[in-house]
Amino acid sequence: MSKKVLSINVFFSPQSFGGGTIIAEQMAFNLQAEQGWDVAAACTMRAELLPYYALRRYKSKAIDVFAINVPGGVSYQESYRNGYISSLIGDVLDSLCPDVVHIHSIQTLGCEFFDVFVDKKIPFAVTLHDCWWLCERQFMIDGNGQHCFQKQIDQNRCRYCVGDYSESIVRSRYLKAQLEKADMLLFPSEYHRNLYLENGIDAKKAVLNKNGIKLPAVSFSKKPRQEKDIIFGFVGGPGPGKGADLILKAFNEISRTDYKLQIVDAARHVGTTWRNGSYWQVPGNLEVVAPYTQETIDDFFAGIDVLLFPSQVKESFGLTVREALARDVWVISTDAGGVVEDLRHSENSTLIPLDGDYRKLKLAIEGCLEMDDWGSYVNPYKLEIRGYSEQAAELSVLLENIIN
Repeated sequence: MSKKVLSINVFFSPQSFGGGTIIAEQMAFNLQAEQGWDVAAACTMRAELLPYYALRRYKSKAIDVFAINVPGGVSYQESYRNGYISSLIGDVLDSLCPDVVHIHSIQTLGCEFFDVFVDKKIPFAVTLHDCWWLCERQFMIDGNGQHCFQKQIDQNRCRYCVGDYSESIVRSRYLKAQLEKADMLLFPSEYHRNLYLENGIDAKKAVLNKNGIKLPAVSFSKKPRQEKDIIFGFVGGPGPGKGADLILKAFNEISRTDYKLQIVDAARHVGTTWRNGSYWQVPGNLEVVAPYTQETIDDFFAGIDVLLFPSQVKESFGLTVREALARDVWVISTDAGGVVEDLRHSENSTLIPLDGDYRKLKLAIEGCLEMDDWGSYVNPYKLEIRGYSEQAAELSVLLENIIN
């Protein structure tokens, strides 16, 4: 009889958005299809015609999904401690009787439902995809929109970024106490694990489960092109966080125009758009393209030469970067935490400081424009990038360990 696991994440297919959700989905699919687990999932949804906290059940591939209709305007406290969610998760547990629960990104769900697992004596693991547990702004971006660069969090510095300092202290203490109830804490990179260790996480529970990616098909190859223009790709949205502002400043000071800049409109995955004609403007050719899926990912990366990843925050992993590296796409990246663990400067990437200086990005782009034949470039380290299957196999063993 197969073991049962409940996977909990803020989103789940078909509402897929963000690297954390992609990992949550792929681990669920792979645990069921390849590792012999019986998998169900719980997530949020936004359905205007349904009552708040209504529960909808549907199938995604072979996985039962329980979606909770969470209102958009939850209170500050409800964003991390929500009794309605706890009650509904309890109902799901009573229906499924899982052997173990695996929790992913849960902003808007909160974590009060951890107490339900403790009461029902169900072991659970938490993958810490981002800094939501350490920073109420989730990505350690300060009030000026800059990365705060803290390693060991000083709440006295946080007082200048948060709305209510005393409430923020209560939130921080509560989340830390809830994490201590988990049987295992999983991390997508060594960088991210070390960050949490710096902030008092129990090292005995902190385990690396490095993210995998959708590996390219055996038949993958670069698309033949007639034009010689270099094609740059960018998968982040507008604004400073992922470095879009720096990209636009850099290209608008480059004299050459023999390039194409492809902007991936990933916001369409959740029914909005990043298309803004007055924002995305460069002297060369610019194209806003539809978001790729796990089924169409090869087509996108086969059509670009250089991935731009000038993130202005320390990333826990950097899924897009690995997807590019595995497909022989050069990467221009900032020194952004877990991103750099598979980058080799001047061999498969150009690394620039994370300091908000667009001129360093400009120099890196100009260096790529000097290269003549990107079609023949091969990343010599691409076999070091692991796939979802390898990550799921490791995760399967870890989940079995906490059951036992």
